[in-house]
Amino acid sequence: MHTLDLISQVLFVGLMAMFLYVLFKRFVRMISQDKIQGNYAKVVRCTWEETGLSIAIESDGPASCRISWAGGSSEILCAGGHCAETINVDGDRPEEVTFTFDNQVVRRKL
Repeated sequence: MHTLDLISQVLFVGLMAMFLYVLFKRFVRMISQDKIQGNYAKVVRCTWEETGLSIAIESDGPASCRISWAGGSSEILCAGGHCAETINVDGDRPEEVTFTFDNQVVRRKL
């Protein structure tokens, strides 16, 4: 008789653990259901060439980007997908370039 009590208690504890696990997963899904997910652009290339600053940006949707360096700044609009441009830079090669999007800031050293 003692073994049946032990087996029933073990089964009860296992059943309660599974029940709590299911409730926890549902709670996490309910909390994260209406979270806003952002689209982030990726700076693929930022190099210095003889003609100026050569950049390439990949994004899921349209993104506007303000590119600034120590001597000036420029603004470009990417329609989505892969966007590559060369920007004429007056003066010497900048040490750092800052890409400012609507929802993120990326800094790259040259």
